[in-house]
Amino acid sequence: ELLFKGPSLRPFTFAFKLAPRSSKEAEMVIAILRFFKQGMAPIKSSSNLFLKSPNTFRIGYYHRRRPHRFLNKFKECALQSVALEYTPDGNYAVYNDGMPVATELKVSFMETKLLFSEDVDIYWQGNKTQNSTA
Repeated sequence: ELLFKGPSLRPFTFAFKLAPRSSKEAEMVIAILRFFKQGMAPIKSSSNLFLKSPNTFRIGYYHRRRPHRFLNKFKECALQSVALEYTPDGNYAVYNDGMPVATELKVSFMETKLLFSEDVDIYWQGNKTQNSTA
């Protein structure tokens, strides 16, 4: 009880190095970066008088198109920040068309709901192996 300060929402940060090898891949990188930048911004109402909440995300680890049974699960998340590094290798380098050779994308999410003790049981039910007795 002395150490418990109260419940808090869990934050998660992911970093991806995107290095396109063709113009088609460069277009995909641009679309990915735009998707995340746009996804964290508030949305204007049709009347422009109100703001709607930014998008939320359902993220997870997958193995063979199924949720990975040995890695942690996430509740619905809000995207808190997007950081782009255009010189992840320490040198500025671009292709002839100006596209960076590599871009590091860092995204920070925070769950929108608290994780309770009962949730851990639900999340871990699918993680039990057939030989497990736990």
